[in-house]
Amino acid sequence: MGKGAVSSSMWMMGLSVGEKMFSFGIYIVLARLLDIVEFGVVAFCALFIEFLTMLISSGVREYIVTRKEVSKTLLNTCLICMVAVALVVVGVFSQLFTLFVPEDSSQLLIDVFQVLMFLPLIASFNTVQYAILQRNYQFKEIAIRSMVSTVISGSVALWFAFDGYGAWALVIYKYLLVIIDSIILLYITRLYPNFLFSIEICKSCYKFSIPLVFSEIFTFWSSRVMELFVSLFFGPASFALLDVARKFSKLVQQVSLTALRPVCLTFVSKAEPEKKGAAFSAFSSYVTTLVAPVLILLGIYADTYVALVFGEQWQSAIPIIEILSFTAVAQCISWYFSVILIANNKTKQVFVLNMAFFALSIAAGVLSYSLSFEQYIMVQVTILNVITVLKFIYLLHGKLVSYNDLKNYVVPAIVSLAFFTVIAIAAKMYIFELVRQSNLFDLPIAGLISAAAFGVYLLFTFAVFKTYSGGIMSAIRPKKVAA
Repeated sequence: MGKGAVSSSMWMMGLSVGEKMFSFGIYIVLARLLDIVEFGVVAFCALFIEFLTMLISSGVREYIVTRKEVSKTLLNTCLICMVAVALVVVGVFSQLFTLFVPEDSSQLLIDVFQVLMFLPLIASFNTVQYAILQRNYQFKEIAIRSMVSTVISGSVALWFAFDGYGAWALVIYKYLLVIIDSIILLYITRLYPNFLFSIEICKSCYKFSIPLVFSEIFTFWSSRVMELFVSLFFGPASFALLDVARKFSKLVQQVSLTALRPVCLTFVSKAEPEKKGAAFSAFSSYVTTLVAPVLILLGIYADTYVALVFGEQWQSAIPIIEILSFTAVAQCISWYFSVILIANNKTKQVFVLNMAFFALSIAAGVLSYSLSFEQYIMVQVTILNVITVLKFIYLLHGKLVSYNDLKNYVVPAIVSLAFFTVIAIAAKMYIFELVRQSNLFDLPIAGLISAAAFGVYLLFTFAVFKTYSGGIMSAIRPKKVAA
């Protein structure tokens, strides 16, 4: 794992923490101001707006990043294509929403959805500029841009939230975030729209992007099958409980796994063809070693922070958080699965595989309709772990990674995390439970015990897997410059 990737990772993760904390603050305020059913309706609306944004932006960014050379004609062609697609998608979904919205729908749902509908159109202007920075390894600029736009928009939105605007504070936040992002990106890249356009580039872009678009559709809904079926089977209240249950884990994923995806794509794409599998395995495993313990601890200590952060009305989310923590390792280790395929120009395979995984998740969801809420979550957790195993079987069969890659990187990460899980649970049962007081001091005590468990885990990893841990240290350690 190269020094450039490590430096970029530190910038992306470091400033992403501050960015997400502002977003998380708004989420907490809304969770306390709205009742469970109302909160579930707003979260459901935001889910579909997120889908539209993903639908418009998928593929084009990857197309720009993976080109050997780019020109102003290529960039402007991609920008024009993005805006055209955004106009079509927003127009179509606006009409569909008007035609199919039930008459008894919540007025809040209708109002928020209609206002947010045009957000993906504004966001479409950012994709090409972001891809330029990503292609040039300008992750420092990306991270600073995210931090600045989030601080400004988050501060304004929090003021509106405390002034009683409730859900509309989140709407204001989302619009300000995208607008400020657009201004900053335009200033950094100096990519101003013009009339340069190439039909050939347009065809090439869509040939590359369309499989990724369909793939991202399946990926999006595969990762949100739980929300979809919980909403259908158990109603808005259960949807809200699941949304709260996943909020902390999503926060961790956003500031680490999601923030590092562009770094991983650039890092693996730039590797020599025969070394792409090793680069992917190393990157995924090193990130998993550092991120998965946090996700595991969120499940183990859920009972210490849920009521404190969100309020007593959300206590029912605790068992759901505990169940979801069993996907921590699987999600981390397979998070960049599509990256290794994209880096090898296998975009069609990304689509086919994600369609198959989506079908598996849907089948499990449909067959689980008669189960209780918690039983349904257990089924989905099992499916997520099975899908991760299938992903690595495919990579091995397709020779995109080798058995040596798994032995050198993936196996040490998984074994070390299994050890960490055991000692973390033991520490919770035999140390924390003896000293807890059921008050505000429980959280710092849990933090100290978790830090100790993490230290023991690192010692174990460095003692048992010396080559693996040496690779981590080699990647992190500053490179000495010859005199």
